[in-house]
Amino acid sequence: MKVLFCIYQLDFADHIALAYLSAVAKNLGHRTYLCVLKDEDLVQKVKEIQPQVVAYSANVWGFEEMVAAHKVARRSGDFISIMGGPQPTFAPETFEHAEVDAYCVGEGELVFEDFLSRVEEGTSWDDISNLITSRGSNEVRPLVKNLDSLPVPDRDLTLSNSILKNTPKKTFYTTRGCPYKCNYCCNNYYHKLYKGKGRIVRRFSVERVITEIEYVKKRYRTDFIKFGDDLFAAKADAWLEEFSEQYSARVGIPFNCYLRFDTVDEKILTLLKKASCYSVHLSIDSTSEYVRETILGRRMKQVDIVEKLRMISGYGINTWVNFMLAAPGSTLEDDLETIQLNKKSDVTYANYSTTDPLKGTALYDYCLEHKLIDPTTSKNDMTGCYEPSRLSCFSDKEKAVRFNIFLLGPIIARLPFPLDKLATKLIKIIPPNLFFRYIRTIYYQYSIENKIFKLHPHLKSHLNNL
Repeated sequence: MKVLFCIYQLDFADHIALAYLSAVAKNLGHRTYLCVLKDEDLVQKVKEIQPQVVAYSANVWGFEEMVAAHKVARRSGDFISIMGGPQPTFAPETFEHAEVDAYCVGEGELVFEDFLSRVEEGTSWDDISNLITSRGSNEVRPLVKNLDSLPVPDRDLTLSNSILKNTPKKTFYTTRGCPYKCNYCCNNYYHKLYKGKGRIVRRFSVERVITEIEYVKKRYRTDFIKFGDDLFAAKADAWLEEFSEQYSARVGIPFNCYLRFDTVDEKILTLLKKASCYSVHLSIDSTSEYVRETILGRRMKQVDIVEKLRMISGYGINTWVNFMLAAPGSTLEDDLETIQLNKKSDVTYANYSTTDPLKGTALYDYCLEHKLIDPTTSKNDMTGCYEPSRLSCFSDKEKAVRFNIFLLGPIIARLPFPLDKLATKLIKIIPPNLFFRYIRTIYYQYSIENKIFKLHPHLKSHLNNL
């Protein structure tokens, strides 16, 4: 059979979920194709390929556009449709609106394998675990215990068919699942969905990870690697020791990964540095312990953040630190305090986002209960993370100052005294404007390309792929 995969856009990294699903389909003897809605016409693709199956991967953003394209495309071809990804998993109630033949909830490789076999046989797929069909919802199956049992992802599906083959950064994953249940994160919901269904956090073997990197590195431009795991290393265990040895010997490309303040230590940093780690992502979320722990549910042990950041810097590893502005319960002083914290810690790049509760998370329920958001106008597409706060608990003035922190906070933290103090006063007075946005864009681009991801600054930037 011919299987056409469809996603809304290629952002941040090539779509690893589709790479795994394509590998599943190819192992069954099927041919796979890709359509990126923002760049291609789905109707034309369906006419050209005439697929028997169209498999959509839907995120919370771009979902409506994908549904609209599907409804037109199904009039142009005779195909069976299935949709998976965050949207079906976290909003299963939207199944009827999507008008596809099946929704896949949760991990999809084994589900997709069963689904394709039933389609080819011409038998019903209504009883397949994880699927929602017109007959109802089925229970999710246990999580895949041994990740190495999954087929090697078909990275060619997206890399060969997009601009990603020429971009300098490539993304890989060494784990699945996150051990934490932060209130603002979809992992909170994921823990509930798979309760009693196996260990949430699982790791690929080092050999499996290195082999995948070697495959991509041999065929596509790979100047820098980003590990997209929710938490790359919680301790300096045998896996990290083996990774450090194998990666430095067989790959040696500078990389970025995610860590936590309360687990990172000298042993982890020693191994990461040996393996060519160039930068790390960490999150503080809020300088208010109450907001961070109670409202946002980060559950981070008390640590000296300044000391930890200086320790990381001592290993020559750059730091990207994330803060959530305008979190419920936070004060304007809490958010302004982040600037001085970053200055004292010599953070390489302080990244800010506006708190925008996503439906399905505990934070969304909290905001709904306290009437901080209007569910009838909530976009639920995370665009609010890059705009002034939508929460009703803040005044327009407070929202404006907080958004100025989002725009200029990273730069102010790098200014010498007393310029930093003067700039902090100015952002309390001057409203957000296009000039501030322009400055933020330029500084963000420079920092990402030179300080967080070690890319070639003379090359054209592909911001959408960062």
